[in-house]
Amino acid sequence: MAYFTHFQKIGYNIRGNPEKREVDAVTHILQRVRLKMDEVKNRALFAKHLIVDGETPEFLAHTFYGDATLHWIILYAHQVTNPYYDWPLIYQDLKKFVVKKYGVGNEYSINRYEDADGFVVDSTEPDAVSISNFDYEERLNDEKRQLTVIRPDFVSDIVMEFKLLLTGAFKNTLGPTPPRTSLLK
Repeated sequence: MAYFTHFQKIGYNIRGNPEKREVDAVTHILQRVRLKMDEVKNRALFAKHLIVDGETPEFLAHTFYGDATLHWIILYAHQVTNPYYDWPLIYQDLKKFVVKKYGVGNEYSINRYEDADGFVVDSTEPDAVSISNFDYEERLNDEKRQLTVIRPDFVSDIVMEFKLLLTGAFKNTLGPTPPRTSLLK
């Protein structure tokens, strides 16, 4: 299932001419629904996967579900809202990101000091260890590598609930709809 297939369409003047409005039906890409992530994590957990450089959501969806178009399930389980910054960067892109964020020549400048337990401390503490900008950003990037994979047998329920929520969101703009219960219960 392609992610935007079931999103509602809205009228939009693509050409932007106020004198001659020509409205086309376009996918309402800002429409959002939120599934119950706690239930999914508690009941539908399949495995943990460590994302390696180069693995994309599409690749992982094909690997785990046999369908690359289910990449949005991978992103959803990983709680990714921005696939460019919430997904782990490959090493070369991480280096570029650090240079862009901190400036050329500041990649290995001191970002903070930490104690042996990883707590931020003052540089005067006896066991304080300096953490560079690159080391700090690499640690944040590595934290994004731990992926929770939803069990394949729950995917069809999630897709169905997603469709129902989108349909309900569309019907709510036209009038009241009867309440629905989660399919994951």
